[in-house]
Formats: sequence, structure tokens, C-alpha cells
Amino acid sequence: MRLWPLTGIVALMIAATPAWATDPKELTTAIKALDAGDIQGALPVVQRYALNGNNAAQNELGWVYETGHGVPVDYREAVKWYRLSALHGGASDQNNLGRMYESGLGVPKNYAEAEKWFGLSALQGFPMGQFDLAYLHDRGLGSVPPFDQTVALYKKAADQGLAVAQYQYALCARNGHVAGGAAVATDYLTRAADQGYGPALDTLGRDHEQGRGTPQNHLLAFDFYRRGAEAGDGHAMAHLAALYEAGQGIARNYPEALRWYRLAVDRNIPQAAYRLGLIAESGLATGVHDYGEAFGWIRTAADVGNLAEAQNHLGLMYAQGRGVAPDATEAARWFRRAAAQNLALAMENLAVAYKTGTGVPADPAEARHWRDLAAAHGYVAPAAASPAAPAPLSPDLLSATGAMRARP
Repeated sequence: MRLWPLTGIVALMIAATPAWATDPKELTTAIKALDAGDIQGALPVVQRYALNGNNAAQNELGWVYETGHGVPVDYREAVKWYRLSALHGGASDQNNLGRMYESGLGVPKNYAEAEKWFGLSALQGFPMGQFDLAYLHDRGLGSVPPFDQTVALYKKAADQGLAVAQYQYALCARNGHVAGGAAVATDYLTRAADQGYGPALDTLGRDHEQGRGTPQNHLLAFDFYRRGAEAGDGHAMAHLAALYEAGQGIARNYPEALRWYRLAVDRNIPQAAYRLGLIAESGLATGVHDYGEAFGWIRTAADVGNLAEAQNHLGLMYAQGRGVAPDATEAARWFRRAAAQNLALAMENLAVAYKTGTGVPADPAEARHWRDLAAAHGYVAPAAASPAAPAPLSPDLLSATGAMRARP
């Protein structure tokens, strides 16, 4: 971890202590009341203590203005109060101020400033400060020290019980950056899962579903996915829906599959929208082929989610006029978008378009180019499939292209 010189104002930040060791009962009561929604009665009390330099009151006001809790959202005002607390050594608010710089809320986005404030918080042993500094470096932002220092910061935060840090440290172990590898990864994933952390529950579910480092067990996979889904993790929701769709670990149940896929779509999981489209198109859930609904879901996955498989499928729907008026030009455009993501099947479809002059000018050289690319990317002509069956589920539903988790 990078250490800043303890001179000038930096030394003041580290050495300063709050105005009093314990907060007065009047303030703690006001903070509880403010959290519960008593804005008129509690806010003036918190403001009075904040103006007198109380860190807890300043922290509370920063949170109130950042989240718009009973007042209009005002990021600049939030930054003001976080900064006052941070300057008096408040580790939590040093981290909060770093977040504001990282996100550009109330201040211009500045990763160097974010790194500084995260670092000051981390120096005080604040676990979220340690994590945020490590995660900043993990993404190649700030000064970016050797990766083993980033891993060490994740571990410090993880060993203080921070679930998101336990998850990230487990991923480091799984990727070979920690001695003990798989065993350490499972240990820290389990610690995070025991706290109800959705991404860890989802990862353990995938381990059991795929037999990755543990015997394959769909019943255990179902339980981990269910817990992750109930914790609000979109990936776990999509994986749970896939088990309901396939009838693995639980009896096949299309209504439940559809319900969880829709909830996953609400959390920006494009693969879930694609599965909803395939199910509507096949009619397996209702007995009716609903091409209009299918087109809507697949368009969402293709356009908003940038999912290559959905883009190729959308091209086929335009080519065949399923759920939309036939449009060979649009078909070729979607084939090209999917091909740009190295989807071999889309490359083959684009080759056919150039060979036949469908939606694009006939061009034998372009046709050969795309066919060669398709072969180089592993394209093999598929055997005829039942038109009533949707595309099979992959071993990992979310291994396909498309938007994935942006931040733990």
C-alpha cells in the first residue's frame, strides 16, 4: 500500500481525535430519530453538534445530504460535511470523501484524491477504506502498486469481517494470487456467504452446479442460488431461474423460472432477458408461441445488454419475420454486431448474407472472409433441432457475452 508523507495537513488528519470520546445522549437520540424520519425535530440538533465539530454529527449530515434523507439531495453539501469530519481524522468519512471523488459527486472526479482519502482511511485500519483502496488499484486507477499489496489490503479488510472484501480476496485466491488457492477461496467465499453476501452465494452455487472443486450437487446449487437471489443478487436470480427452467435440483417450474428471470432483468442481467425471449418464442411455458413478446425480450438483451447471442437471434427474427416485419438489412446489421463480438454463428450468418446478397450487396470475397472467420472461431454446422425447443442452457448461463457485474 502506498503511504503518504505524514506532514502538514496529512499529519493533522491522522493524529486528530474527535472532540469527545463518546457522543452525548442528546446527539445519539437525535441521530436515531433522524434515521427514523424525524427531520423537523432531529435535524437541527444534529446540525448544532456538527457545527461544533462532532464527527458523528458531521457523518450523519453527509449521509443525509448524499442520500436525500428528508432533504433534497445535495452532493456538495454532503462533501462539505464529510470533509470536515475527514479533516478531524474520521476514518469513515475519509473513506466517504474518497467515494465522492471516485464517483465525481459534489466534486470533480479525481482518482488521485480518491486514492489519498481511501489511503488515509485504510491507514487507520478502517475495513471499507482498505477495500476501496484495493479495489481502486485493482481496476488500474491511482498509483497502482504491485498486485500483492492490493491482495494484502483485501485480506486485511476481509479478516475484519467485510463480506465484499472476503469475496474479492477469494477471487484473488482462485486466480492464483494467494497461497492455498482453491481451499482459501472456498474458505473466504463461505465466510462471505454466511453473511448473506449475494455474489459469494452465487459463486458457491456455480461451484456445486458445475462440480468445480466439489462434487456436483444440484440440490446444494439450488440452495445457494435461492439464498443469493433472496439477498438481491441478479446473477443468482438468473441461475436460480435456469434451474427451475431445466428442472435441476428442483422440479421444472416455468412460472417460477419466468418470475426469477424477470427479477434478474430488473437488475440488468441481459442473459435473463434472452432466456425470457426464447421461452416465449418456443411456447414451452404457455403452449403458445408468442413471437411479439419474444422479440421484445430478445431486443432488450441484444440492444441494452449487448449480448452477442441475442443479437444474432434478433438478426434471424428480422430475416424470417418472426415477431417483426421482415427486414433483411436489419438482419445483416444485427449479424454484424454479433460477429464483432466474435460469435462464430453470427459470422456464418453474415457470410450467407454476402453470398446470397440478402440485406447486403452480394460479395463472394466478403462471404469467404466471414466463413473463414467463422471456422477459425470454431463454427460447426449444427444438426437440425426441434423448432419447439429453445436454445439449450449453457453450463453457466452467464458465461455468454453481455453486461456483467460492474462492482461487487
